[in-house]
Amino acid sequence: MLPRRLLLVLLTLLGLASTALAAPTDVDVAAELRAAHDLVARSLREYAAGQREDAFRTAREAYLDHFEYAEPPLRVLNPDLILEMEYRFADLRNGMRDGAPMGDLRRIAGDIDDSLREAESIVSGTGVLAPTLAATGGFTILFREGLEAALLMAAILAYLASTRNDRLRGGVWWGALAALLATAVTWFAATYLLSIAPVSRELISAITSAVAVVILFYLSFWMLQQGDRKRSAEFMRARVSQAVQSGSLGAVALVTFTTIYREGFETVLFYQALAVASGPVLGYMYLGMGVAAAALAVVFAVIFRLGRRVPTQKLFPALVTVTALFAVAFVGNGVRAFQEAGFVPVTNLYGKVPALDPNVAALTGLHPTVETLAAQALMVLVYVVGYVVMRLRARTSGREARA
Repeated sequence: MLPRRLLLVLLTLLGLASTALAAPTDVDVAAELRAAHDLVARSLREYAAGQREDAFRTAREAYLDHFEYAEPPLRVLNPDLILEMEYRFADLRNGMRDGAPMGDLRRIAGDIDDSLREAESIVSGTGVLAPTLAATGGFTILFREGLEAALLMAAILAYLASTRNDRLRGGVWWGALAALLATAVTWFAATYLLSIAPVSRELISAITSAVAVVILFYLSFWMLQQGDRKRSAEFMRARVSQAVQSGSLGAVALVTFTTIYREGFETVLFYQALAVASGPVLGYMYLGMGVAAAALAVVFAVIFRLGRRVPTQKLFPALVTVTALFAVAFVGNGVRAFQEAGFVPVTNLYGKVPALDPNVAALTGLHPTVETLAAQALMVLVYVVGYVVMRLRARTSGREARA
């Protein structure tokens, strides 16, 4: 009688052989995984529309007609992931057959989507571009928002020094510390609430991307307009002046808190959208955040310990460019998420345009559909026109000032 361990090995090899024989000889693993992803999204829409039998058949088709063909090469590379995905596909089919709540099915489908993307990364590899984009995004978001917060704090402290109200300086630091803690609480609360929200992950991603695009679009042009920054600084000084006149440490702390927390809230929103796009290369996003934190520590030392000014006029153009690129990427991801949620039609361009690595596509928003690419092209056009208009206005204002 064969030993039990040897018997298990033989059974595993027979299972792999039968799967390989059942699958086509020439399989495009990435295409099969993407087809499985689209069918899982379609099954959820059918289930939500009350078509339970159709949803069950679509979910079964996603597994049997697509994912199962991609299993042989993936099983060799990561057998644990494949076994886990088999159970998840089974949970999805069983849930649709038994009439499970929509929220449970969305959670299972979300786990399947994450695993499908990880599987595609295993086959194609993350390469260099996707980690670089994720790290750049992680760095830029925190550094831009942190630099803005540092400049605002420096302005508040400078105003207090000019009015000789040094005793209120403590309120600035307490307000800033409270804003940092509130930002951390907002991050964890947003992560938790989004995970239990009674809507599809695609819809959550779409809404988050849309809000992020609006804010990024505003920030891009706001950073280019020196006049708007001056008006913002004047408004802030007016608020600080009122707090100083009250002579209350708490009033100064409150002004600082609201000023800094606005930057923190924007940071949380942008990172939520970027985290969804990063997927398997999420660790590189956190690496970028760590580098940004170190760079901000140097900036804070330069501003608050050495009392020197940071050449923001040289930094802002580069930050504006990266901010605009993120807005374009989030537009593509937002439209794609609305497509997966069933709110926007899909005109596929698979096979007609080059297919990017899934991680690169998610981080750039360049998905092979007419709708996503058209939305990004429109966003780029708006940026170009807006930049030209602003430059013309700046030249006109310069001429009037010289005259």
